[in-house]
Amino acid sequence: MDLDDLKKMTVADLREEAKKLGDATGLAAMKKDELVQLLSGGAAESPKSGRRGKNARLSRAELKQRIRALKKERASAGERMAKSKVEQFNDQLRLYRRRLRRAARHKAA
Repeated sequence: MDLDDLKKMTVADLREEAKKLGDATGLAAMKKDELVQLLSGGAAESPKSGRRGKNARLSRAELKQRIRALKKERASAGERMAKSKVEQFNDQLRLYRRRLRRAARHKAA
């Protein structure tokens, strides 16, 4: 199969094809792009550089960078009086701070 045929297939069909390979693991967690890459033999470039989903582990530096960016966005939303946006940014900041603390604990252990 070529790359275009694989991209036209559904995720369920791609998983079935990947099961035929035999040695593939973690198929249920893979997204369509990852399955296409697996079946094409690595010809398709993954946009996520090996990480999967929004719960992928980030380094402490990446977490700090995202926190700084969110703080800037929150400040600009506050200037525009967008209260709901500010609340969304606060929720995201809380999540990233929690993940940063967890990463620091694991580094210390």
